Amino acid sequence: MRFLDTALDSTLAGYTRFGQSLRSIDAEQPFPEVAGKHVMVTGATGGIGKAVAQRLAANGAVVHAVGRNPAKLDDLVAATEGSIVPHTADLSSMAAIVDLADAYIASGEPLHGIVNNVGIMIHERTVTDEGYEITYATNLLGQYILTKKLLPVLETSAPSRVVMVSSGGMYSQPLTVSNIESSEGEYNGTNAYARTKRGEVVLAEEWAKEFAGTGVTVTSMHPGWVDTAGVRSSLPTFRKITGPFLRDEDGGADTIVWLVASDEAGDLSGGFYHDRRQRPTHRMKRTVEDPALRERFMERLASDAAKWLASDATTEDHDQSDTTSTH
Repeated sequence: MRFLDTALDSTLAGYTRFGQSLRSIDAEQPFPEVAGKHVMVTGATGGIGKAVAQRLAANGAVVHAVGRNPAKLDDLVAATEGSIVPHTADLSSMAAIVDLADAYIASGEPLHGIVNNVGIMIHERTVTDEGYEITYATNLLGQYILTKKLLPVLETSAPSRVVMVSSGGMYSQPLTVSNIESSEGEYNGTNAYARTKRGEVVLAEEWAKEFAGTGVTVTSMHPGWVDTAGVRSSLPTFRKITGPFLRDEDGGADTIVWLVASDEAGDLSGGFYHDRRQRPTHRMKRTVEDPALRERFMERLASDAAKWLASDATTEDHDQSDTTSTH
């Protein structure tokens, strides 16, 4: 079985629904260990995030579901068997993320896990009102700020787990600092997305070292090729070609739920996972980064996040000159 798993991982077939089937993964496996645990899931109103929220809730977790649309959050609550606590926030806005985290801290609730699932792929470069390229803001900087703001709660609730939901597309892009906001050359939304997904994997590796000894583990994963609304709208040609082979959303959610909820994954930290096994983070030599680049990457995130992590952070504190000065 291990030989088959390795063979599948060396080909794109491992990303398909057939790969998951051949690995004999039980997508209905119960995880009683998560019962009563509080887990935050971002991007929870659709796609993989919705499947994660519903499966965790069905296993007894108290799921703090974060989404931008209150009506979709209401629909999620109504359609889910189990405990869903809705939180409305636009996760492309750092001010909204700060408000979300501050409100959670003020609630006094424990927090045993964060699934940083929210992600966007667009095809025209867009800058938010706060001055950030929106893919970077949503897929990377916002997740950094949310996790860092809630880290004290994760630590006091330990053992706790953070899962970064990346993508197999990250294999195509190296880590970047100078072009982290896709400001160089012609904008390519697919590449911009993949760069942020590469960044999530590196961030998980670096956080695993930083958080060692706190009781907070950090992992990253990719869900395989999943037939989501995002794929249908952002990658129509890809879906037309691969449609018969795509996984459903529950299949894409499985490894996330396993990383959050299983006893088996409790001691894992720093790895990159697919179909419940650790996978290599590079397929091409050109994407391998050196320690100095990793250090600059972490410094860049910390610099962009600093004003938002300050206790008096406000939207007015952040202007365009502050943002562009670090590019």
